[in-house]
Amino acid sequence: MQKTTDQDRQHFWDSLRAFLMLLGIPYHVALSYRSGQDFIVHSGEGVPGFTALADTLHLFRMPAFFVVAGYFAMLLLARREPGAWLKGRFLRLGLPFLTCLVTLVPAMNFVCELSNLPWPEAVKSWRENSLTSGGYWVRHLWFIVVLLYFSSVTAWLAMRLPMVKRGILPPRLDRWGSRHFGLLLLGLGVVIGAWEALAVEGFYAAGLATMIPQQVLRLDEVILFLPWFALGCVLARSPEIMLRAARFSPVIALMAVVTTAAWLWVHSDVAPMVERYIGAFAALTTTQVLIATARSLLDRPIPLVRKLTDASFVIYLFHLPLIALLVWLAQPLPVAPLVKALAVMALSLGLSYAIWLAIGRVRSMSLLFEGITARPRRVELATI
Repeated sequence: MQKTTDQDRQHFWDSLRAFLMLLGIPYHVALSYRSGQDFIVHSGEGVPGFTALADTLHLFRMPAFFVVAGYFAMLLLARREPGAWLKGRFLRLGLPFLTCLVTLVPAMNFVCELSNLPWPEAVKSWRENSLTSGGYWVRHLWFIVVLLYFSSVTAWLAMRLPMVKRGILPPRLDRWGSRHFGLLLLGLGVVIGAWEALAVEGFYAAGLATMIPQQVLRLDEVILFLPWFALGCVLARSPEIMLRAARFSPVIALMAVVTTAAWLWVHSDVAPMVERYIGAFAALTTTQVLIATARSLLDRPIPLVRKLTDASFVIYLFHLPLIALLVWLAQPLPVAPLVKALAVMALSLGLSYAIWLAIGRVRSMSLLFEGITARPRRVELATI
């Protein structure tokens, strides 16, 4: 198997993936301290502006993450046999998923119940929801389910179609896309917006938002993020478009700001199909800005960034249970909600990073929570 060296390593992609995962911390803390709105954990308090913060992060974070995931899938499939790559995906993602289902998620759910109810009622509610709700088990791990779907289909296609494994976009199309990048981005926004407006809303209109298809299998999330993953796959096989996408554009940055502001202004007052259409343009332009910014600032070895990159998966697994615990413990403290929220952010990051360090000292824990038998000195490119 070909190894990735520091000379050909694309540091900014690793860093961008980690950054998007770590944004889960401010996102879930913002959800916990929204004014007048409940989250899975009850804070009983609100911080002005946190609703807008949560909405903004939600708008672009996961679309951008799945673009990065699709990019890495194609990059690695060009170097590995599809079957071996897929086996690694299921070990690296599936084993931690199963581990968390029987450890972190039940404990987090119980803390959330305690934040809402007195002890006897909390125990009853926890037991009943554990037995009847599929979403109660998946919680923040849903993205692993979706990634394994996408990985399985991509590996199957790579086995059947050589062009999926090694092909690139026809040079003429690649050059055209690079030269007319703004027009390409506009067209992609139209296509993705139409897909989300029609396919996702069609899923709900068909009455499929029930336990098995929605809560357990997460098929609505599959529909929602399929075009973003596919976009990342195409980027990996379009060298000239990729170079253009990694260049900062003030015009596209302005479009990202304007479309995000427009979405925040109208999303709660318009039909879901319209909201999804506007949101697709905002997420697409913001994703390009993030790629270009990461390429400019993070495409080199930075020790602290590298540590956080290596730790980002474990941090993500543990951050929400820690947030739930800290929000619950902070309920009676006579401290301003904003101070509490900032403290919860800092503590959840610090504690989950410390947990990552501790996990690395025990081989069995690395296997269970990271899907690796031993932590190498340098983690191979795009292990998540």
